Amino acid sequence: MTSFLFPLTGMRIKLARFLFILPLSFVFLFNLAVDVYAEGKRGGTLRVAMNRAFDGFDTATNPTVFPTKLNVQRAIFEDLFGVDKTGKLVPKLGTSLKISSDQKLFTVTLRKDVKFSNGEPLTARAYSDHFKRAMKSPRANFIKGQIGPVEDVVAVNDHTIEFRMSRPHPAFRAALTGPFQFFWVNAPDHAKSLGLFVSKLPVGTGPYMLDDWEQGVSLTLVRNPHYRHPEKQFLDKIVMPLVAREEARLNGLKAGNLDLYITNSGKLAKLAQSDPGIEVFAQVDQGSGIVALDTSKPPFNDVRVRKALAHAVNREVEVKAALGGVGGILATDWFGPKSKWFCGGNTGYPEFNPKKAEALLKEYGKPVKFKLAVLSFPVFLVGAQVYQSFWKRVGIQVELDVRTPGPSWVLPLLRGGFQAFFLGIGGAVDPGFQAQNLHSNSGGNFFKFSHPEVDKALEATYKPFKDKVKRKTAFCNFVTTVIKHQPFLLRYHNTFYSVSRTYVKGPKKPVFKMSHLHEMWLDK
Repeated sequence: MTSFLFPLTGMRIKLARFLFILPLSFVFLFNLAVDVYAEGKRGGTLRVAMNRAFDGFDTATNPTVFPTKLNVQRAIFEDLFGVDKTGKLVPKLGTSLKISSDQKLFTVTLRKDVKFSNGEPLTARAYSDHFKRAMKSPRANFIKGQIGPVEDVVAVNDHTIEFRMSRPHPAFRAALTGPFQFFWVNAPDHAKSLGLFVSKLPVGTGPYMLDDWEQGVSLTLVRNPHYRHPEKQFLDKIVMPLVAREEARLNGLKAGNLDLYITNSGKLAKLAQSDPGIEVFAQVDQGSGIVALDTSKPPFNDVRVRKALAHAVNREVEVKAALGGVGGILATDWFGPKSKWFCGGNTGYPEFNPKKAEALLKEYGKPVKFKLAVLSFPVFLVGAQVYQSFWKRVGIQVELDVRTPGPSWVLPLLRGGFQAFFLGIGGAVDPGFQAQNLHSNSGGNFFKFSHPEVDKALEATYKPFKDKVKRKTAFCNFVTTVIKHQPFLLRYHNTFYSVSRTYVKGPKKPVFKMSHLHEMWLDK
């Protein structure tokens, strides 16, 4: 039995594991690539600090994305494919992928030897049911903005799935090769029986499963007894306590109470690196922090105000104040200099020029006053204070609306309740999944932004490209067009750090803000 404790009810909930019998049969349409794993030690508990609480794991109904939650989900769920260094598909849950010439139909054949952690067999129905639940959920528009033009997901038979698009979707191959959380699926019978409560009790096919969860306190993952590669389940458990403060996480690591945590504080990562018993691995995120604006109402429905906001701020000061001058790279697009899609800084992003800001505000001719919503994490709060200070110098009055993580942040965000707010365009497996919600018809358009020129530039990226250079040119033209109209302000590209004890082994470098907790082991 598996138990869960939820503070709101005070109840510990038991989840029975049901056994389904499935004959082992293997049909592969191409040779399987062999994963090369270093020989890891088996056993032990990995203790990983979480930086925030969250309220569920089901990506069909609870699709919020941030590193702590994704790290848990990645151990529970799996992608259909991976890719090797040459770009060749590596089968995981899928064995073959067929893409139509117009890139509107993606057909996947599933493995036949896979079970969910409760014993249910993996079938194509898991994906079709998952999509149906997502499209009926209160957050369907947000999901549509993230997955693009997926019109339907159809179970052709038990082991064949068709992903059907409303237009060509060249980026979708990358989504199938992950990590892409929007198609991390729960066991369908389990999901059907629990309804919305499945978000509290996820059942995936990955190497680990949720064993105990006290919301806002800690959670525990244990080995999935039905995982098809038990030789890769090095850890007995992964225990994740909530440690909200950066300094407390570092002190816990030094004291031996924690083994690993992920941070974007370059200052503290640098401090940790001075300890001989600690290792630090860094990855520059292929995304960007932004100041998002509701462009449907004054004052942000006027591009002069939006440009003035950008010209008024010296972003280097934010990097120094919030990150200690370590790790933040000023953004001129949302791809970043470590991405192959980087536009070379040639996007026309407004330079720091207070006089230009003042001139634009004078031309606008009205007082500019608004609230800026920001999460209470120090790295965000300090950044917001920097922006507030610079804006005040050019006559803009800003009140900070500080929110704790949870419903008070997520619900207004999804419902369009903020005037201005700190957000991010996350790193993605393909540029076709970044800033797609800027289209006028996107349900996930947080900015309430609409402009035919931006729509046209975005639509030019939709067609299948045989020439990768031309595809990059189309995306950089889209970026430049967006910046011309400035629906948001770019901040900086984060660097994410995996900070751990030296006895933690395995792939520790973060990828898309996520770590590979499920592939690690302890050598002590």
